[in-house]
Amino acid sequence: MHLLQPFNALVLGMVMIASSLDVNKHEEKMNICPVIQCCAPGTNGLPGRDGRDGKEGPKGEKGDQGAGERGVQGFPGKAGPQGTKGDQGPQGEKGQKGESATLPGLQGQITTLEKHIQLLQAELIKYRNFFSLRWIRSVDKKTFVSIGAEDSFEKGKSLCENAGGALASPRNGAENTALVELVKKDAKPAYLGISDVQTEGKFLYLNGEPVTYTNWAKGEPNNSNKGEDCVVLYDNGKWNDADCSTSRVLVVCEF
Repeated sequence: MHLLQPFNALVLGMVMIASSLDVNKHEEKMNICPVIQCCAPGTNGLPGRDGRDGKEGPKGEKGDQGAGERGVQGFPGKAGPQGTKGDQGPQGEKGQKGESATLPGLQGQITTLEKHIQLLQAELIKYRNFFSLRWIRSVDKKTFVSIGAEDSFEKGKSLCENAGGALASPRNGAENTALVELVKKDAKPAYLGISDVQTEGKFLYLNGEPVTYTNWAKGEPNNSNKGEDCVVLYDNGKWNDADCSTSRVLVVCEF
């Protein structure tokens, strides 16, 4: 029991020393404590200025593209301002030289047009003369037409040619009969497209072919008055050689 008392006294002493040290520290802390902490709390002050922006951080990694469906295309926006004119491009390759309208070329075109006009005029005359014809008779594929006019052989031939035909030239009995009907209408003989102008006694058609059908009157042709190189048809159907310059003979054309 006497041994425990010194030990207890030692422990107690150490505790007191420790407590004394804590009290001194506490007093030191109280001596250095700011007034604002040791007293009642005050009101908030004005906010301070914003601090400076920090440095930009590193760029993050690109995420995966979404798998959603593409939306409907929107309406087009307004047209933007016209851009500036660009630089001139390089010159293209030189093309082939065109044909110049030379004077001879123009003259050739004018000549061609004149020919067309002449053809049209001839066609007009042809149909005008055709519709002015008075009497018509057709046999197979040939048509005989009388205009009721009298003239010489040469003028009658030209008239028929200008109308697109020729002086009537019967090649068989049927054609000769059809011509007789036209002659009887005017009671005048008619020139035929036959003559022996080139060789006396050798009658030819106007195209130079030899005559293959004839219906001469008895004793004809006889060239009685000399120079009877043409042929006329009378209302009895008979032929007679006659002077080509006689102007009172009917003109009958064939087409």
